[in-house]
Amino acid sequence: MKRISLLSPGRLELSENCEDVSLQPGTVKVEVHACGICGSDLALYTGRRSLANERYFGHEFSGVVLEAGEGNNGIENGMRIASELSRACGQCWNCRNGLPNYCRSMNDALIPGGFSSKTLILNTPSYSFLSKIPYSLDDITATLLEPTNCAFHISMKAGIKPGDTVLVFGLGTIGIITSQILKSLGAGVIVGLDRNKVRMEQVMRTGLIDIIDCNDDDWFEHAKEMVGKNGADVVIEATGTPVVLADAIQAVRPGGKVVVGSVYHGHITNFEPLPIMRKELTIIGAKGPFPYLKTDGTSVVVDVLNKLQNDLKKIITVYEYKDALKAFEDIKNGSVIKPVITFK
Repeated sequence: MKRISLLSPGRLELSENCEDVSLQPGTVKVEVHACGICGSDLALYTGRRSLANERYFGHEFSGVVLEAGEGNNGIENGMRIASELSRACGQCWNCRNGLPNYCRSMNDALIPGGFSSKTLILNTPSYSFLSKIPYSLDDITATLLEPTNCAFHISMKAGIKPGDTVLVFGLGTIGIITSQILKSLGAGVIVGLDRNKVRMEQVMRTGLIDIIDCNDDDWFEHAKEMVGKNGADVVIEATGTPVVLADAIQAVRPGGKVVVGSVYHGHITNFEPLPIMRKELTIIGAKGPFPYLKTDGTSVVVDVLNKLQNDLKKIITVYEYKDALKAFEDIKNGSVIKPVITFK
């Protein structure tokens, strides 16, 4: 089977004839058709995140079930699936305290992960990291299911009211998908902010969101012109850059809410927390993915992605397996928004 391995920061290896994975108790074997590069994958690639405890590589994938194992959760051979946290145990401390997204680690769920033409996925009655997808979603777009799940969790934490104004810091995949979900939920003005000029050019070409360049000294004045003189009702922080949290706190109105969906690597120096009290702010973290299910047990987020797919396709750039190294370099420099690597 084919596999993309991260040997050390900045060093990828493409293997054409890796040993096939064998079904293990509680797992499903999947033929991976495509896998997206997540910001956490990029952090491993650049060395901002340690490889020491990582047992998988790639988690935003779509494909077809080759071996359904015990057939838990309705999973059958030949079923089209995509990765998403769809079931948690409901019994552990995390689940009992409203944190099913912490039930288990992806280290327990994926062997060896989505950057391989075949992978094993944990699928037991008490835990599953995959959802069935409809034929209306193609393999490439379906790789957005997991990040759409994360963005949906951020959007639920935002708790917007119709007409609320929103600023989204960070125009990567999560920031853009969150903006589109919030728009569908009735947000009024939504404005994106970023510093990467190459990325901003890419986003502008999609036409999905108005943009402010935070490199401009008067970016906050521009923002207030668009969302109101007191600041935005809700601010989404999705940059992954700790210092931007200070900008988010500055940009939200008194009594407003800041939702932090970033995976930070590093610290903030000279951080001034006083505005949190002075403005009576709500600052809340949103760690996805999260098991959002309908009453029939199927995924809420599959329906969300299905409805938004025509717009979200605009952020994807497709690479063949042999061009995986270029895909990682392109997302590193910001010349693409969402690279997806195909194995078929």
